[in-house]
Amino acid sequence: MITSFTFGQMVIGSGTYTADLIILPDRRIIPDWRRKQGHVLELADLRAVLPLNPDMLIVGTGVYDRMTMAPGLEKDLLSMGIELNALSTDAAATLFNTTIARTPDKSVSACFHLTC
Repeated sequence: MITSFTFGQMVIGSGTYTADLIILPDRRIIPDWRRKQGHVLELADLRAVLPLNPDMLIVGTGVYDRMTMAPGLEKDLLSMGIELNALSTDAAATLFNTTIARTPDKSVSACFHLTC
């Protein structure tokens, strides 16, 4: 569960993260997540997530929504049975917490851009 989020910092349980990160469906955290093109999320950037076949991928696009989805990404994910929800990072953190609390059997992964 995400405890708090402010520009450049996310607290998850007892851990504090100051760089972009991924939360896998089993709640393991991959810190210091980097993308091929900094502010564009491409399928290749999800190589740690895709083999786990989550039902849903929640993407925090930054405080100011600067990270965008590559053309065709949502279609590609849907073809794999993965629902994509891309929102500003604060809204995505709220959606993540709500989703895992209300539907604990749902396999959910999340990727968060913590700054712009």
